[in-house]
Amino acid sequence: MTRFVLRSGEVFESERDPSDFDTFCYEKDGQEQTCHLLSFQSEISFLMMLGDDLNLSYEPLQSKT
Repeated sequence: MTRFVLRSGEVFESERDPSDFDTFCYEKDGQEQTCHLLSFQSEISFLMMLGDDLNLSYEPLQSKT
């Protein structure tokens, strides 16, 4: 499992391949891999794939008028 860090500092764990995104990765003690998502586009792509992995979907809110 890889830890992905958004530019805001939020952390998500995923089994996604970090090379699919614009990332800077490092390992601590040769075990735990942490990858920082380096661009807005990478964050959006990662979050959309994470949503797919978790079986989430976006539904726009209906306006109350």
